[in-house]
Amino acid sequence: MSGDVDLSRRRTHLIFFGMLVSTFLASLDGTAVSTALPTIAGDLGGIDQLPWVLTAFLMGSVAATPLYGKLSDLYGRRALTQAALSIFVVASVLAGISQTMWQLIGARAIQGIGAGGLMAMGFIVIGDIFSPRERGKYMAYYTMNFSFSSVAGPVIGGLFVEVASWRWIFFINVPLGVIAGFIIHRQLTFRLPPRRHDLDLVGATVLVASVTALILGLALGGETYPWASWQIIALLGGSVIGAVSFVLWELRASEPLLPMRLFSNPTFRIMILGNVVFGVSAMGVLAFFPLFFQVSLGESPTRAGLILASMSITVTVGSYVAGRITTGSGRYRRLVQVTPVLALIAMVAFTTLDAGSSAFAAIPWLAVLGFAMGIAFPTMTTATQNSLALPDLGAGTAAINFFRTLGQTLGVGAFGAILTSGLSRELDAVGGDVDTSQLLSTPEQIRELAPELRAAVEQAVAVSVNNVLWVAIPVLIVFAIAVLFLPELELRQTTALAAQKTGAGQDERSP
Repeated sequence: MSGDVDLSRRRTHLIFFGMLVSTFLASLDGTAVSTALPTIAGDLGGIDQLPWVLTAFLMGSVAATPLYGKLSDLYGRRALTQAALSIFVVASVLAGISQTMWQLIGARAIQGIGAGGLMAMGFIVIGDIFSPRERGKYMAYYTMNFSFSSVAGPVIGGLFVEVASWRWIFFINVPLGVIAGFIIHRQLTFRLPPRRHDLDLVGATVLVASVTALILGLALGGETYPWASWQIIALLGGSVIGAVSFVLWELRASEPLLPMRLFSNPTFRIMILGNVVFGVSAMGVLAFFPLFFQVSLGESPTRAGLILASMSITVTVGSYVAGRITTGSGRYRRLVQVTPVLALIAMVAFTTLDAGSSAFAAIPWLAVLGFAMGIAFPTMTTATQNSLALPDLGAGTAAINFFRTLGQTLGVGAFGAILTSGLSRELDAVGGDVDTSQLLSTPEQIRELAPELRAAVEQAVAVSVNNVLWVAIPVLIVFAIAVLFLPELELRQTTALAAQKTGAGQDERSP
């Protein structure tokens, strides 16, 4: 039977549905914003600031995600889920009323804190109420939930841009948030056995500072400041010092935020790498393909969203296939190993697209990439949770989400720097008396440029997005090699709640 010994199947499914609604809310916002970004950036400040709208959101998620697992152990799953939802909805209102790009970026950072919590709590609660053997199926449903939001989000974002205003992408979160809050309040009421916890605030502070310095260094390097400038050297050097300090502190902390012993677990190591790699690769497509479709290929926001939806549909298919296989066979190794190969094929194919291509030529490869992602994310989460001792489930699950979000954040930061530097270089080649800083505006304004200037901008965007894709390829190759060494452990058939109730499984799996 699913769930805790005190939870009926019906109650377990109601809890699961409540978490689906809350994570759907956070996921929908991210995908809807992606399609509308060119218009938003052109309206408030220019396409050169486009990566910061995504980077701020992901930085907020990175900063908050490591704490949610521990805080929910202290104060309960419901309290932390409600707090994350409240933060997300309030920040959505602030984003919707923003009058400048920096106001929007600040609101998105706060919104990311809430969204990161909603995502983390969803995975943690699923880890509580379903066994690893059964969890594959429910993780697949969870991924399908993300996929549906990915299908609906770009279309909704495009429609809001064309029919009303991009601000409604944020305002729509208010009624959806009320619905999600009601379900969570009524259903997410189970309590874990009491256990004393200490918050590793020092570790969290050092980790957030280190990651923030790294992201800022990658985002600002080569564009705002030269790579050899003292500002960039200080940021990147500070990030390295912070990372080393974090590891040293975690080795001596009484209850570390991220126990270093988990990294002696080969499944944990490889799956953490996989979450970073797929996070980086996915953002290379989701963040910048809308710009390519709308500027280089002249597609409308709605059509760009519909084209990206082809990837979301096959994410659903891939997650369904993965869930059926892992639940039926109890095996996951071959599934994970095939995913970087499929993603590599798609990425290489994407590099053949240019300003003269048809947008529909991207659809088959978006479908392949989506299928790979649909298999990868739920299967990697299931494999990681299954490899952990039950006391490490909360910290390990939070680590999965942290590194996935870190990969996405690094992808936006690093790829954003590659994109903007490539745009500057390509547009500088236009020469003459043209003020190239004025060439990058909304897609509609770009289409009104003189034919030769419009062609130059379209080609510059196409080349710059291609540069991003070429950087993602070697990252996927590294994971394709690493996953060859992934062990396969038998999937447990006992839920974490049931095991904690009886005291079983406390020393299983993780060293």
